Parts: sequence; structure tokens; C-alpha cells
Amino acid sequence: MKRFRRLIILLTVLFAAGGCAKKATKPASSSSKTVITSRQYTTQQLQARYVKVADVVIKPLNQASYKQSAETIKASVKTGQAKLNQIALQLADNQSNPALTKALQSYVKAAQTTLTTMVGTDQAAYNTASKNFFTQCQTLGQRDFGGQLPQSVIDYSKRTQAAAKASSSDSTSSSSSLQSADSSSASSKNE
Repeated sequence: MKRFRRLIILLTVLFAAGGCAKKATKPASSSSKTVITSRQYTTQQLQARYVKVADVVIKPLNQASYKQSAETIKASVKTGQAKLNQIALQLADNQSNPALTKALQSYVKAAQTTLTTMVGTDQAAYNTASKNFFTQCQTLGQRDFGGQLPQSVIDYSKRTQAAAKASSSDSTSSSSSLQSADSSSASSKNE
């Protein structure tokens, strides 16, 4: 029994001495810090994110309307998704203006869905997603930013409306051309 006690005392002394002789090391937790940030964005800073989200979505839409390659559009969508993820993280940390921040978070999700469905094969899903995105964009602009829409959205809207008018006038003129051709062929048959 005495031997056993001596052995325990000896081991205790060795461990204690060994512990004192070691250099002090940094705790493992200090090398991998988790930093929790909280932000206080102003309305102008939130509006800048609102505009950036619109610009991210409009870029591949413009590329598609100008008939650029699928690879170019997919690259823009991928880059856009990364930017939207970054904005989503920034908004998650925001502590100011909670109602607007929440609305912007929903807007970012709508933008992400629009980009995802843009490169997919489901046209109906894309139509629904893009309609939701543009509705949220317009609502935010009118309600929270003094009626100001992002310039990229205004330009895209004007261009698509002009293209739609040109397309409808082309179909109207071709149908009137067909009608006049039909009437002239009918009159020549009557002669």
C-alpha cells in the first residue's frame, strides 16, 4: 500500500512539474474566432442593396433578350447568385429598420428564385418567379424609396415594352397585308 501511495505521489509531482515546464499555449478557441457582427444600415444603404439586387437580376435578362449564349447567361446567373448570397448575409446582420430589412430579405429570395429558374427548363416557374420579383421591386420602390425604381429596371421595362409594341405592330401590319392580299386575290377571282 505504501508503494502505491508513493507511486501516486511521484506521478502527481511529475505531472505538476511537467505542466509547469511547458510553454503556455494559446487555447484552441482563440485561433478560430467566430465574430458576430451587427450592422446598422441607413435607409440609403438599404436602398443601395435594393438597387444592386435589381442590377444583378437584370443583367442576365438583358443578355437573354440580346440573344447571348447560354454559357454567358449561366455565368452571369452564377455570379449574380454569389452577389445575392452576400447581400442576404449583410441583411441578416442588420439591426436597423427591421420592417424594411425583412422586405428586402424577401426581395433577395425572389431574385434568387428568378435567377435559378432563368437557367432551368420550367417556363411557368420562371414566369411566376420573375413576376413575383418585379412586383416586389415595384412595391419596395414605391413604398420605401419615394417611388424610385432602379434605373436598370426602368431601362429594361422600356426596352421590353418597345420590343412588344414593335412586335405587335409587325403582326398587325402582316395581318393587314394578308387581309389586303386576300381581298386583292378575291377581287381578281371575281374578274
